[in-house]
Amino acid sequence: MRNDFEKAMHFRHACKLFDATKPMSNEDLTFILEAGRLSPSSFGMEQWQFFVIRDTEMKEEIRTVAWNQPQITTASELIAIGYKKKVRSTDGYIQSQFNQFHFPEPLRQLYASFMDPRSDEALECWSSRQVYIAAANMMSAAASIGIDSCPIEGFDRDAVEKIMGIDTDTYGIPLLIPFGYRVKEQQSRHRSELSELITYL
Repeated sequence: MRNDFEKAMHFRHACKLFDATKPMSNEDLTFILEAGRLSPSSFGMEQWQFFVIRDTEMKEEIRTVAWNQPQITTASELIAIGYKKKVRSTDGYIQSQFNQFHFPEPLRQLYASFMDPRSDEALECWSSRQVYIAAANMMSAAASIGIDSCPIEGFDRDAVEKIMGIDTDTYGIPLLIPFGYRVKEQQSRHRSELSELITYL
């Protein structure tokens, strides 16, 4: 098991060009989405929404506002991960999570005391960070079954959200992830030595 995970980590890289002729199976897509769904999140609030973009014209439009990156249109699947903006304790989504998972009153009060005094900007920042936990697990899951990915933040966010037609009062899109199969062999990666990255206190 440990060797399998390490192998997946070495396989995973930011794939810049996908084989547009090689589709992923729905089974593999579901496996990747499940990895996102099962990811941890702060307070267990699952502040994410996974948008699977399959419309060809939409992907072409997104590419024009994403620095013309070919991953957008050559990947088998393009997933935009949205975060929920309305995350105060009184907001409908948070209330539904409280009720669905039977949050005890002390935990509800703790959430309210921690979140409600914050500014809208701070809450959005907190919520958007949760997306990256799910994203990392999805890319690792993909690598474990031989599927490539590439996290993309280089895009005009307002333009992408408009192209997607999402409710921007409810969702924000900080990250796009194409999934598919590489065309070229992976180039060597540069990583610091473990000893350079660890400080024991």
